[in-house]
Amino acid sequence: MTAVCFHRGWPRGSGDILTEENDDEDWMKYANSGFGQTNYSLWDEVEEEEEPKEEVEEDYEITIQLDSHMEEIPRAPDPAGLKHLVRIGCCNHCLGRLGGKKRYEQSIEDSGIEIRALVEKSNSHFINIRDQIPLCPYCENLFEEVELLADIIYDSIEPYQFQRLQLGARFPKDQIEEEDVQRKRFGAGGCDGLKTGLVSEIAKLLNQRLENVKLVNDKPQILALIDVLTLSVDLDVRAHYMYGRYRKLERGIPQTRWPCRACKGRGCERCNMTGLQYEKSVQDLIGNPLLEVFGSKEHAFHGMGREDIDVRCLGRGRPFVIEMKEPKLRNIDSVELMKLINDNANGSIEITSLRDSNRSEVVRLKDTPAEKSYTIRFKLLPMNETEYTVLTAPLDLTKENKSRSKNRKKRRGDNKRDNTKPLPNEIDIEDSNPSKEELMKMKKAELVELCIQMKLKKSGTKDELIERISNFEEPPANLFEIPEDSVIIDAIMSLEGVKLAQRTPERVAHRRADLIRRRTVFEVHPPMIETLEDGSKVIEVTMRCESGTYVKETVHGDSGRTQPSIASLLKSKCEVEWLDVGDIHAD
Repeated sequence: MTAVCFHRGWPRGSGDILTEENDDEDWMKYANSGFGQTNYSLWDEVEEEEEPKEEVEEDYEITIQLDSHMEEIPRAPDPAGLKHLVRIGCCNHCLGRLGGKKRYEQSIEDSGIEIRALVEKSNSHFINIRDQIPLCPYCENLFEEVELLADIIYDSIEPYQFQRLQLGARFPKDQIEEEDVQRKRFGAGGCDGLKTGLVSEIAKLLNQRLENVKLVNDKPQILALIDVLTLSVDLDVRAHYMYGRYRKLERGIPQTRWPCRACKGRGCERCNMTGLQYEKSVQDLIGNPLLEVFGSKEHAFHGMGREDIDVRCLGRGRPFVIEMKEPKLRNIDSVELMKLINDNANGSIEITSLRDSNRSEVVRLKDTPAEKSYTIRFKLLPMNETEYTVLTAPLDLTKENKSRSKNRKKRRGDNKRDNTKPLPNEIDIEDSNPSKEELMKMKKAELVELCIQMKLKKSGTKDELIERISNFEEPPANLFEIPEDSVIIDAIMSLEGVKLAQRTPERVAHRRADLIRRRTVFEVHPPMIETLEDGSKVIEVTMRCESGTYVKETVHGDSGRTQPSIASLLKSKCEVEWLDVGDIHAD
């Protein structure tokens, strides 16, 4: 049975016949007419359906309208909601995206075309509404540029070799916020946002054209970022990482580039316009030959620790990761790369175990504490009592185990310490003899007191006292004898298993925190002792130490900043001739 509905304000001649099967759609047609008001809500009607309704005549239907225009329109896929999306001029893509009627394996555009056809079938005046409202209120016809954007991306990434691609889009903030509000108000629940929908459509086209390339949401090799305002694409080409080990066979080569001290890397006559303090570095010897191979613009070097410029690195070598930035190629045979690097190095360095790596391995490399074996050669020289006193002065243990970052502000602000100056000694050794100018300013009583301290004759005029004090020479300090070989061996071997207390060395005090670090000497090999023609002794010893141990300072004591030291145990000055890293016990 059909029921003809009459309502005040219903347009004459509409010819709309409503059946019982589409009561919900008809109800919304009446509600959208916009005539009359009531405090009654459509949702109240739904909630109270179980209550008995008043009887009405068959040929009439009671129409209840909502309070506001916003409440009149339900969300898609309700027929009234779909009708509203068509009415405001949505494109086919946005109809399919927001309509909530997409079937399995159906494209968004096809779904939108189907929804539009359905709405136009029951509402003939919506036919060709896109001609009247040509600009889609949701995407502003951006989906019409999908093929163009896909072509731009394809042309941009064509020179690069990669397997993982991520797409992104950059929208104006206000556009995204407005679209989000309207989508949540009228679109189907769970429908994609504008950015997600656009990226998905472009991804579908690229999948058809790219072979052996996977579109991902994280850890891409290339990120293609679409700018919707300019219809351009910015590429973020992620770096390529390679792990290996290097052996430094030549002294005088730093691990990384050192900018010229004179020109700060700008180039000058002193550095031959290279901008480098040293012509060669481990970083350049490894990275420069790879620039042309990978088509990279730049490289960065990450090592497991570092050795001093005058120190060789032998054994299996030091682990490192070389980072090739913005490479065009990635899949290159590691054996060929190792041969290329070693041939270009001409014996300065040698690399082994080269393979592909990733960024997470850089973090692991930096955070892994590795024990190291060192071989050091030093010469024994006589030491006096004053020098021995400085070498064995008690350390200020209040500096122990303080965090650098935690105390940086206090150290630089409150203490006003100049980081360019060396750390102060624990014991200050003052000159015992004042200068003649200082003596002239002193009173005679002070001069007499000074003569008494120096055990000199205290009688005479002021000029005589000054002359007497000026000509005074202190007796030479008592020197300790160089110990015998057996004593040397026993003293050095006693360091095995000892935990050293090492205050930041003076040579690095300008760039490192003033702390006391505890480092363990795990193993000491019997030293080799050589007696020279002049009677002096040269010692060569191999030690295995904890990561971060200052080995040179372990030998000469660094004016008491490292305790105990070989110099303090032997009561002899130790002059380091050279140091080699024997092996790095990692991996």
